Amino acid sequence: MQKAMELAVQLNETIKNSEEYRRYVETDNKLRNEPELYARFNEFRRRNYDLQFSEGDSNLYDEVFNLVKEYDTILQDSLVNDFIMAEQRFCSTMQEIYSSLAAGLEMDYEYLEK
Repeated sequence: MQKAMELAVQLNETIKNSEEYRRYVETDNKLRNEPELYARFNEFRRRNYDLQFSEGDSNLYDEVFNLVKEYDTILQDSLVNDFIMAEQRFCSTMQEIYSSLAAGLEMDYEYLEK
């Protein structure tokens, strides 16, 4: 496992030096330099997250549509839009990396099933 840890450190450095990560950090910093916009965008993100993981009986599609409509001007801002695109690209890349790391590894999760 020592070799795996060494490779993990190398992978971490490779990710930090990737275009996807650099772009994510760059757009995040630009957005943070606009405190009011950043705060409003984070309000949107929190509310969207809460909706996505709520167990309510309401229509999720309608609620998300209304939330996007409410925050439309913020979501159309170029700083916010650039950040969203960079974040999505970085997250997709990380999902691919996680999938590659876990491919072929088997663990017993039966104890979680009811």
